[in-house]
Amino acid sequence: MRVLGFLLIIATFSIGSSTASYAAAKPWLWGWWPSHWQGLDYQPYLGGQKIGQRSLWDGDDWTPEAWIKDAGDAKRIMHDFYASNIVTGQYSDSDNIPVLEVGAGFMQLSGFDKQRVLKFIDHVFEITTAEENGMFYVIYDENKKEPVGIFNKYGLLPY
Repeated sequence: MRVLGFLLIIATFSIGSSTASYAAAKPWLWGWWPSHWQGLDYQPYLGGQKIGQRSLWDGDDWTPEAWIKDAGDAKRIMHDFYASNIVTGQYSDSDNIPVLEVGAGFMQLSGFDKQRVLKFIDHVFEITTAEENGMFYVIYDENKKEPVGIFNKYGLLPY
């Protein structure tokens, strides 16, 4: 009797595993009843969107000058960075390499906006253009000196 029960279980699993795994009506005995599958057309994008997220930024022509034009001057934008805890300090280390300390406001930005902030700071202070291999360190939390990455002509290179 046990052998017969074991063969019945194996036959059940083999029949169930040999059927295709797609969202279509299956016999009620082995799956959902046919009315369960009505009106369940899968749409991967909300609102019938056909383009992916990455391509939304393809035509972006942002420049640091755009922020300066909107705010009036770079000094005001830098003041706002400090007030928003995006930037907390700037100095040169013992090897005379510029260091930018960032705060919690910077860490909450998207990767795209982090790049914009750093490009703006580089535009104002001309760090990457002042030397052939110009770069600066980006450090989070002045007490722990936790490195975020290095910014150079290629953008932010995270650690």
